[in-house]
Amino acid sequence: MMRLNELAMFCRRMGTGLQAGVDILRLLESESRAGNSRHHQAMTDLASGIRKGDSLAESMKKRPDYFPNLLIQLVHASELSGRMESMFSYMADYYEQLKQTRQQFLQKITWPLIQLTLAIGIIGVVILIQAVLTPNTSYDATAIGLRGYSGFVIYCLVVALTAGFIGLLTYALWKNWFQCHKTLMPLVQRIPQLGTALVTLGLSRLSVTLSMLLNAGVDARYAVKQAFLATGNHYFIGGMPEAVAEVGKGASFGDAFEKSAVLPKEFVDAVRTGELSGSETETLDYMAQQYQQRAAAALNVLATIASVVIWLGIVFLIGFMILRMAFQYLNLLYDTIENPMGN
Repeated sequence: MMRLNELAMFCRRMGTGLQAGVDILRLLESESRAGNSRHHQAMTDLASGIRKGDSLAESMKKRPDYFPNLLIQLVHASELSGRMESMFSYMADYYEQLKQTRQQFLQKITWPLIQLTLAIGIIGVVILIQAVLTPNTSYDATAIGLRGYSGFVIYCLVVALTAGFIGLLTYALWKNWFQCHKTLMPLVQRIPQLGTALVTLGLSRLSVTLSMLLNAGVDARYAVKQAFLATGNHYFIGGMPEAVAEVGKGASFGDAFEKSAVLPKEFVDAVRTGELSGSETETLDYMAQQYQQRAAAALNVLATIASVVIWLGIVFLIGFMILRMAFQYLNLLYDTIENPMGN
C-alpha cells in the first residue's frame, strides 16, 4: 500500500497536471518515473488499463494492494462528475493533513511509550538479576511476587501476552471483526475528541463524494450509496440501505439521511438547508472542508490526551512498585524488631 507521503505527492501531481490540461496517459507515464519500482509498475498497469478502455478507477481496482479503497471510490466519483482535478487536489490536502496529524500524534506519544517500555523492562531486569545473584533467597526485590528464573519467565510471558492481546484487539477493531463497529461506534461517538475525529472524517468524505456525484447528474440512489461507501466508516455504511431505499421513494437527501439513523442531526439539518436554498453542492463542499479541519483539530487533542494517559500509566506503575517495596521493607523491619535473634 502507498505511504501517506507518496499518496499526497501522487494526488498533488495528478491534480496539478489535470488542471493544466495534460492528458492522463502522459501524466501516468511521467508518474512511472517519479517513484520506486513498485510505483513504476503500478503506474504502468494503470496506463495499460486505460489504453484497453478501462477507466482510471477500474484500473486502480485491479491494484488494491497499492491504492487505498477510499482513493479508488473518490476517483470513480470524480470521473462521473468530471471534477477529477479538484478531487485529486482535495485528496492531496487530505493525505498531507493526515500525515501531519499522524506525525504529531507519534511525536507526542513516542517518549511516554519509551519510558513505559523502560519501566516494564527494568522490572524484568531486576527479577533476572536477583535470580542470578541470589537464586535461593526468599526476598522479593520487585515486590510483585515473582522471583528466580521461573518468576522472570512468568513475567515475560505476562508482558508478551498483554502486548499481544492489545495488538490483536486493535487489529480486530480496525478490521471490524464480528461487525463490532455497529455496536461500538454509537458509544465511541460520545467520547470527546475521539468520537469527533472519527465522525468528522467520515462526514467530510461523504460530503465531497455526494457533491461530485450530484454535479455529475448521476442517479440519486447511486450517489447516496457511493457517498456512504466513501466514508470508510462501517457504522455509517450500516445505515446505507435505509437511506438508499428512502431516496428511491422520492424522499429528499435530508430525509433519507435522517432515516439512516447513523448521521448526526447537525449534518442532516445542514443538508436540508442546502436543499431548501438550492445550493446542495456548495453546502456539501463547504461542510467537507469544515469537517476535515475539525477532524484534524480533534486528532491533535486526542494525541495530547493519549500521551497524558500513558504518563499516568507510568506514574501508577512506578508508584505501585514503590509502595509495594516500601511495605515489604517495613514488614521485614518489623519482623527483625519482633524477632531479633531469628526465633
